[in-house]
Amino acid sequence: MLPRAYREQALSPNNLVESHLNLARRIAWHIHGRVGKRVEIEDLLQVAYIGLMDAARRYVAQPGTPFSAYAGIRIRGALMDHLRALAGQARGTLQMQTKIRAAESRLEQSLMRRPREDEIAQALSLTAEELAHWRMEFDVHQQKSLDEVYTDQSLIFRDRAPSAEDNLAQEMLKRQLRNGVANLPEREALVLQLYYVEELNVYEIAEILKVTTGRVSQIKKAAIERLRKALAGDDDD
Repeated sequence: MLPRAYREQALSPNNLVESHLNLARRIAWHIHGRVGKRVEIEDLLQVAYIGLMDAARRYVAQPGTPFSAYAGIRIRGALMDHLRALAGQARGTLQMQTKIRAAESRLEQSLMRRPREDEIAQALSLTAEELAHWRMEFDVHQQKSLDEVYTDQSLIFRDRAPSAEDNLAQEMLKRQLRNGVANLPEREALVLQLYYVEELNVYEIAEILKVTTGRVSQIKKAAIERLRKALAGDDDD
């Protein structure tokens, strides 16, 4: 029987997309759960599907790298890029809102009355149409709420460019994890693969293994504990 990666390579990009639509949906809903109602789930689903199609076109089979793992990375990357773009738009709108409020305040003090829209536009070197457009943007984006979610300190938008030391530590950790997973009992390794790589939930895994969801949780917990001990260098098992 051919290794899974090579069986997947034999499939067309369309087949890969059709057979992994649920993966794209799960990732989109997971991200939506983190950012809340400020981003429409329909938008995230569309971006996730585009990421899945891109992954299907680019995928090259390699032993130990199933399409689902590769696609998951591409889908998450597409979603993060989308959210960063939204964050940039939100910050730009907030900056303009601050400028307009400052201009309104200056004009009110100098004119001793509430300034007209054309006066505000002139003070900012904007046309009346441009000012009206910005007013609409303020209403649409609800800036205060967006700014609370999309911050530079957010884990989603933090600069993740690794240093040389980070890369070395990451490689060492990956090597330790590969060795740890290789030494796990077959069923424990399978549960971790299904849960973290295939991104199945405990109910789906229970159905595959023909066990209860409670048993799946026990197996996963035992596998993680075994990995922790391996990473800590505790070989007393």
